[in-house]
Amino acid sequence: MTHSRPNEFIPPPECPVFEPSWEEFADPFGFINKIRPIAENTGICKIRPPPVSFFDI
Repeated sequence: MTHSRPNEFIPPPECPVFEPSWEEFADPFGFINKIRPIAENTGICKIRPPPVSFFDI
C-alpha cells in the first residue's frame, strides 16, 4: 500500500462496464440479475445500452 500526501488525488478504481445485446436489454431485470455478482463486488457498474443505427429508426 502506498502512502499519499494529504493533498494528493488518488483516482478510484475503474468500475465494470457492461454492454448488453438487444435481447439482454429487452429484459432489464434478467440482465441485472446476470451481472449482479460482478457489480456487487465493486458496488457500482455502468451499463451502456446497445447501439442504435440510423436504419433502426
